[in-house]
Amino acid sequence: METSSSPLNSNSIPSLVFGVLTILFLCMGMIPIPFTGFICYPLTFLFGILALVFGMISLNQIRNRNETGRPMAWIGIAVGGFVMLCFIFMTLAIAALFIYSPNSIHLPPSIQNFHV
Repeated sequence: METSSSPLNSNSIPSLVFGVLTILFLCMGMIPIPFTGFICYPLTFLFGILALVFGMISLNQIRNRNETGRPMAWIGIAVGGFVMLCFIFMTLAIAALFIYSPNSIHLPPSIQNFHV
């Protein structure tokens, strides 16, 4: 009894791996250790893009070559895309905090004139 199965697409595995690394580096960037954000957040952005690119290439190859690995490609796309979206919103929120915060905070005079 011989069973033949379609080969696994070689780009679906990196899509899944980069998706997992995207989550890992985003969480590591939130650790309150000095300068981890400077290293982890750019890597989060890079790994998110790589997860999306490898996932899209993988889905295209799977459709054209009749290969397997569709769930791994979709997980890489979903995780990479979701974390990238969270990363973009977090960056916009931090930028908005720095842009709009100084003019909108109204502190009581006792705190406003406090010097250390």
